[in-house]
Amino acid sequence: MDNGIQLLSFAISFLFGIGFSFVSRYHYDLVYKLSIIPKYVLTFLFILDISLFYILLLYYINHGVVHIYFVCVTLIGYVLERKIVAFVKKNVKSCPFVANLFHK
Repeated sequence: MDNGIQLLSFAISFLFGIGFSFVSRYHYDLVYKLSIIPKYVLTFLFILDISLFYILLLYYINHGVVHIYFVCVTLIGYVLERKIVAFVKKNVKSCPFVANLFHK
């Protein structure tokens, strides 16, 4: 795999981690009030869909090669998005639109 494809794979993995963090927060809000069986079924389907989507993205970029460092970059994107949202929730109170968006 050449360097351009690896850099593109890193960038896509990082952005996927950010997107996964964002979507998983809303998935949690969606299934939080459900009973135990639908909660487990929907969470299983969510994880299955997200995993298949990630593999499909990597398939189109680098023929489906998933290296451990792509997964690590995905986790870095996930954690970084959580930290940014926590920072915004804590420090942005002057803009009502942003405050209402993050303070549910």
